[in-house]
Amino acid sequence: MATVIIRKRLARTDIKSCLSYPTDALGPFPMVEGQTAIWFQARDPTGKVWNFELSKRPRGYLKPVMRGDWLNYVREKSLTVRDVIVLTREQDIQDEVTYHIKVEPDLRLTLKTFSSAYETLEKTIDDGSRYLEG
Repeated sequence: MATVIIRKRLARTDIKSCLSYPTDALGPFPMVEGQTAIWFQARDPTGKVWNFELSKRPRGYLKPVMRGDWLNYVREKSLTVRDVIVLTREQDIQDEVTYHIKVEPDLRLTLKTFSSAYETLEKTIDDGSRYLEG
């Protein structure tokens, strides 16, 4: 069973530079004492494997970020501000760990687009009805 590690709504920096990673979600990526970065692979829903680097500052405010294939992932998936990414971790019965990444589009934008399309369709039908009545 997959466990959600992060569910994050993307900001401008996340799609232009690197993913600002939540500090409180570092737990599933144990770094050896003194280590400031770890590489991991995550599979997307199409089966493509992405190589990500999760890094943090050595002391003080950790400010973790995710790099590696991150910007390639952003471009390939056409991510925009307000899209939501979900990173999950799954451990099988042999204790093998796999990570998965997926995108949840901004539903408000989707609903707004759908609503606008519906209003346009409704207006078109109303306009067409007037021609049929005449």
